[in-house]
Amino acid sequence: MKSTMTITVWIWILGMSAMLFLGRVSFSAPVAHGDQYRNLNCSAEIGPDEAIEQAMEEMHRGGKAVRRALRKKQLGAALLAISVAQKGVVEAKKLVPSAALKLEGEAQARMKADYRKRLIEVLEKWLQVEKLLIDGKLEEAATTMKEISELKKSGHEKYEVED
Repeated sequence: MKSTMTITVWIWILGMSAMLFLGRVSFSAPVAHGDQYRNLNCSAEIGPDEAIEQAMEEMHRGGKAVRRALRKKQLGAALLAISVAQKGVVEAKKLVPSAALKLEGEAQARMKADYRKRLIEVLEKWLQVEKLLIDGKLEEAATTMKEISELKKSGHEKYEVED
């Protein structure tokens, strides 16, 4: 029993090492000292707005893929694409817009909180869409996706982001 467990662990370690080496798995984390915008996998530093833009683009790609899959009645593909959109939200939620960093004190705290709360609301909506699709409620899912678009629009208006 013990030798089987040991062999299994070694196979897993070798497999993960191979995937890491081949680039199939990546590990990234915020860098210490508050430099939350530099990914350990990136060779060049990017600013907060560029990092947010990348995360938002991931959300956009995921949302587009969900809509495309639903038009083709491919529920499995839609559920996979939702994960992409959700990942983009989670990545963006970790960051702080440069406009907030230019503020001080209470104003900065309010802007950071508002930004994060808006993204939490977007993530909640994506989770609702996922549940609705699993339950086969396609029309309700489409309505919730429209609500996500409205949240995007209001957030971009507030933070003066061009689409």
